[in-house]
Amino acid sequence: MVTVPIGRTLDEQGEPVPGSGFEIDPEGIVAETLGERTEPLISNPVSQEWVADLDPPENTGGEYHSALYLSAGEGPTEHYHVGYEETFEVLSGELTVVVEGTPRRVSAGESHTVPAGTVHKPRYDGDTFAAAIGTVRPPGKTLRLIKTLFGLAHEGKLDDSGQPGFLQGMVLTEELADDTVFVSPPPTVTRPLATALAPVGRRFGYQTTYSKYENQEFWEEHVEQPSF
Repeated sequence: MVTVPIGRTLDEQGEPVPGSGFEIDPEGIVAETLGERTEPLISNPVSQEWVADLDPPENTGGEYHSALYLSAGEGPTEHYHVGYEETFEVLSGELTVVVEGTPRRVSAGESHTVPAGTVHKPRYDGDTFAAAIGTVRPPGKTLRLIKTLFGLAHEGKLDDSGQPGFLQGMVLTEELADDTVFVSPPPTVTRPLATALAPVGRRFGYQTTYSKYENQEFWEEHVEQPSF
């Protein structure tokens, strides 16, 4: 099978960074799905994750939001979504969705839905990257959080475990209190801290979203885009 590299991190000269990105069959289902993206492919070089928006809320009448997720790493830490369910439809590789501490292996051609308010964590376990369509119903703030974290990663503003600085984290935690809640540290600790310290973070210029990360040119300058 012939494969081509995509998603590599681009350096300041626009050249791909060796060892970044992943290989893909240009005739396969992942390439076909990438061809349906509505925005540039974005990436997190720290966590080895890539996301391509497929069906933004404005295209679905506000009913749902779906995106293609590709991962060769651990994925996000345990969390739950306050008001919406999340479905993982695996296209390639294998994904383990840990739900309330119980792992559920989801292979290519299978899907699994996590109800609203349920603690979960998607985890990559295979020998190659996993690709899945993630759908949240109704739409939440998930992709906004992802763009912020991925953009910070490209600018060297995440630590080795993929976490932002303290004040940046407080601003994000406060914004996401009614949407996505991470369970470690427990929200009984993080919510009061965020309420008190997020205003301080904003005074120092930290934001939930940054306009530059919403700009397609940012991603085209930082991430190798598929030609299909």
